[in-house]
Amino acid sequence: MFENVPEEIIVKALAMYSAKDTRYLKSAQIGKDTDTNTISLIGNFSIEDCCYSAPNSGHFNAVEAIICFNQMFYVALLAGVDKKMFPFCADVAIDNFDKYWQKVYIVEFEKIKFRKLINSASFYGKMDLKLLRNIGDKVYGDCCFGFGNDEACTGFTGNVKGLIPNFRER
Repeated sequence: MFENVPEEIIVKALAMYSAKDTRYLKSAQIGKDTDTNTISLIGNFSIEDCCYSAPNSGHFNAVEAIICFNQMFYVALLAGVDKKMFPFCADVAIDNFDKYWQKVYIVEFEKIKFRKLINSASFYGKMDLKLLRNIGDKVYGDCCFGFGNDEACTGFTGNVKGLIPNFRER
């Protein structure tokens, strides 16, 4: 069951992007499958002026894909903390979340594929973050993601492995 991510959560999670006029994620929905310990996010995106490619190119490139993935990931983390979706974050308030941003590490991007052109004026993104195991003060996760002009999000796909902080207050 998916529910809308409140605008104030998106604004807080993407403050670093809004300050540079690179907030591409416009709205999102989040859900959790407790059987598989997977948090899923579906987002609506629009890139009016890309910070990287030629002006008005109108197509989605690899740099934009990474920026959009990061935006989905940060929103999923903050919304997941806010909604107590992570088993290890019950005692963390979103107001204290800022100290965790710099402790998120991407270990590996893999299986990245462009399958078809994506019109960057309006497109969808989705991700599934599966939390796998604790490693010290971090949690290792595997995240598959995709973008596309339809909700299937198969125009650009990839997989990321990374570490996120164990959110327990110390």
